[in-house]
Amino acid sequence: MRGSTTGMARRLMQALGQWNARSATHMPPAVAAPLEQLPASYLQRLGIRTHGRTRLSTKMPPSLLRRSLKAVGATAGLAAIGLPLAGIAALVVTGREDADAIEIVRSLPRTARVVWWGTWAACKYKALAAEHAADREAPAYQEALAELHQHAASKLLLVVQSNGGVYIKAGQLAVSLNAVPQQYREVLEALQDRVPPRSFAVANHVLQQELGAPVEQLFAEFELLATAAASLAQVHKARLHDGTQVAVKVQYPGLQSAVAADLATMLSLSDAAHWLFPATTWRWLFEELQSQLQWELDFRNEAANAARLAECMAGRADVAVPRGFPELSTSRVITMEWVQGCKVTDVECLIQHGLQPREVGILLLDAFAQQTYRDGFTHGDPHPGNILVRPQPDPQPLLKRLLRGGQPRPQLIMLDHGVYVSLPEDLRRQFCQLWCSIVLGDMDTARLAATQLAGEKGGRILPEILRPRDWRKVTPEERQRLRQDSGITSFADLAAVLNEAPKPLLDSLRQSAVVRHTATLLGATLADRLRINATWAMRGMQTCKEGPLVFVGALQSRITRWRLAVRVGALRLVVWLSSLMQDVTTIVLPPMAA
Repeated sequence: MRGSTTGMARRLMQALGQWNARSATHMPPAVAAPLEQLPASYLQRLGIRTHGRTRLSTKMPPSLLRRSLKAVGATAGLAAIGLPLAGIAALVVTGREDADAIEIVRSLPRTARVVWWGTWAACKYKALAAEHAADREAPAYQEALAELHQHAASKLLLVVQSNGGVYIKAGQLAVSLNAVPQQYREVLEALQDRVPPRSFAVANHVLQQELGAPVEQLFAEFELLATAAASLAQVHKARLHDGTQVAVKVQYPGLQSAVAADLATMLSLSDAAHWLFPATTWRWLFEELQSQLQWELDFRNEAANAARLAECMAGRADVAVPRGFPELSTSRVITMEWVQGCKVTDVECLIQHGLQPREVGILLLDAFAQQTYRDGFTHGDPHPGNILVRPQPDPQPLLKRLLRGGQPRPQLIMLDHGVYVSLPEDLRRQFCQLWCSIVLGDMDTARLAATQLAGEKGGRILPEILRPRDWRKVTPEERQRLRQDSGITSFADLAAVLNEAPKPLLDSLRQSAVVRHTATLLGATLADRLRINATWAMRGMQTCKEGPLVFVGALQSRITRWRLAVRVGALRLVVWLSSLMQDVTTIVLPPMAA
């Protein structure tokens, strides 16, 4: 009996595989059940501990996932408390003002909310991946992943809206860069960079610190209630002693410290997310936000950008930049001319002022194409809230007024000049040549120019992205083929392209995507965008600001460049004739109908 019992135990212990007899306190039920038939004393001699007489524990050991999430949770919890407290200690040592310490204390709830969401999301995504580990390409997994994206995005929206400030800007940046799944983009598009204004006492404290005098001495009138408020500053309407209406933008006290605390939290959590999900990386997104905010927090940069854009747009009656007042501007206060107009996407307001929405959309495309292709200096945050539209205040020539039947022409007003995209001269020329070769249908030259711009991978994907097409009509099979041809089959591949391409180029592509979306909402067509980009790309390609012109591929041929000029001229002629016929019809048909 003893021999058979011993043989049975040995066979069962061999079935444990990696389980060691002296450490198998917990074992699978399929193995533990037969062992329970053996005498407890014999099991104890084998080194197997029992509970009671012969009952064995069948509890599985903590999984790697649970241990990992526990470690991440502990680390995130320490970060949520430790980072702000460390910042406060540093402020005390360096003698910074009380507002800095107050803002860091206020960051504690914001950090706790985002840590909670990050831990919850990590658990959900890890559990889903483990459940479908056998086949990640199965339709069931893709459907479940899409549902989880939607659910997680809804929770993240609430967190971001509750936190406000830098978190809203991070969400807006992620959406504008298309750096997140579609479900996140659709949900986070609801983010608005608007917050309740703070009291006048807060703004007055900053104004006296920065301008060195009471508000009553600086302005003839000053509205105590802010007319607009965002995550970084709020705007008050005022009147100078000479009667000029101005907008005074005042930065919140302690803002730099609050931004530093929130960005430290974001960077720490992005590193934790990369450790849990190595195929994804978000640190670059928050580093981009950090770089952007460094410029936005110094209002002197905004004043300089506004002055440079006004110089670039000099001579254009259809684009205006509010005039600045340097004597009433500092790093935390900026005073500019007060302007009023319709929000660029407010179609009802545009129609009420006699403006045609499609004409506004075409003007928007034209203004930003000039900034990109000719000037190499483009407004970096062209969301609809930063662009107003009004009828041109200057009277038009008599002939134009007659042809348009008295209908006014639109004028764009560019606001919020904190962030701009500056294209180096060689990059600007290459970008122009890329677009010109696309207009000619010469994809070989387009790939050559794109390779010089963004490296080998960028050379494959950029011409396909920029080639004018209606993406809504592109079939899933065609999209899959484009991904395979370009070598972009995963987020990691896309990140590699982003790392290889120049940052100004990526910023320009992001900005143009926002402008294109707004113009499309106003009625501008694909043909409008092609004609406008081709016109300004040809002008920009021929503009020589420094160094000799160097052409690539077929564009080295003067005949090819002449052919390009003829094609662009023909496009413009067709549009001009179409516009002329529309103006004449507007004048002639109403009297005939009467």
